[in-house]
Amino acid sequence: MGKFIFTVQGEGRGHLTQAISLTQLAREAGHEVVGYAVGSFQGRKVPAFFKEFIGDTPLIQYESPSINYGKGKSVQLGKTAFQAFRRFRTYWKSACQLQDFIEELQPDGLVNFYESITGIYYLKTGSKVPCMSIGHQYLLLNRHFQSIPEKKLDQFLLNLNTKITAIGSQKLVGLSFRPMASDELNHISVVPPLLRQEIRALQSEQGERWLVYLTHFRLADEIMAWSNKNPEIQLDCFWDNPARREEYAYSENLTFHPIDAEKYLQKMQGCRGLISTAGFESVAEAMYLGKPVMMVPVPNHIEQMINAYDGELSGAGIAARAFDLDVFKGYLPEHPEGAEAFQAWCGQSRYLMANHLSNLIKAKSISEDYLEPNFAY
Repeated sequence: MGKFIFTVQGEGRGHLTQAISLTQLAREAGHEVVGYAVGSFQGRKVPAFFKEFIGDTPLIQYESPSINYGKGKSVQLGKTAFQAFRRFRTYWKSACQLQDFIEELQPDGLVNFYESITGIYYLKTGSKVPCMSIGHQYLLLNRHFQSIPEKKLDQFLLNLNTKITAIGSQKLVGLSFRPMASDELNHISVVPPLLRQEIRALQSEQGERWLVYLTHFRLADEIMAWSNKNPEIQLDCFWDNPARREEYAYSENLTFHPIDAEKYLQKMQGCRGLISTAGFESVAEAMYLGKPVMMVPVPNHIEQMINAYDGELSGAGIAARAFDLDVFKGYLPEHPEGAEAFQAWCGQSRYLMANHLSNLIKAKSISEDYLEPNFAY
């Protein structure tokens, strides 16, 4: 059995919850996660739900590249690229922090959840510690994946960033809403979404309230405007608004909640459906519970545009360009019931990921045995 460090992109909750899920699966397989390294933008704190889960396990946090929204609601592609270039010296220092952390804990392997500094670390050090990179983004490099036909430049830049995160990785693992052939030529394996035990343990209930999850709080204006015109629909909205750290009752039918993993699961379990900004993890959780999803990508967010397209192909729900909840209202009666097929697909995670972890460190062991002189005759 092996010892691992998990490096995690800390923007949003998706990669953090994936790290929690794989920690649970790794422990079941007899492995140990000896440390976590979380990259975030300009001192943004690691969420409480993640800290509570890892407990006393060593954790470091450093600055890493992040999406730039400017002062608005849409992704600023030029500013994002310029920000990464301008702050490269800072990111190099982050790679030095990660290097010290790895040398201190001496893991058998690294698991990278789409964290850019991990790629820079391997570029800087040429480290021989075996690494596996996991994320939905790696599926987009799979030659069998069907993507959107437009925004080819944005897709090229997204895939370029994905390849940077994967520098030094012997294996890429693409998370997928549905079964898909692996891409052996590019060393990309396909696995189901990594869902936490807490999600898999829930019993879905049919409720009337709609659940909203926003990755960017400025998008809430559209939710407010729609709720004003539709007071008969009860809405719970989760956001990360620095000005609203407590529950905020905007109106009798719309309540905003700060990000809270436990409360979010409670609301998810009993909601009528989910309106989300097309983050992979949120959509996958809703699919597991049989909840229809309206996926609204953040403007100019190419990854979420692809997620929404792929989610619609996979039966998650309906993709939309704006938070016009009339679209969702019209779709709900058409959504097919049942989540058995998706749950069966997700049930393969335990076996597949246990094999990937074991094979990663097994490859290291074979390599070391080969390189070590053997004087026994």
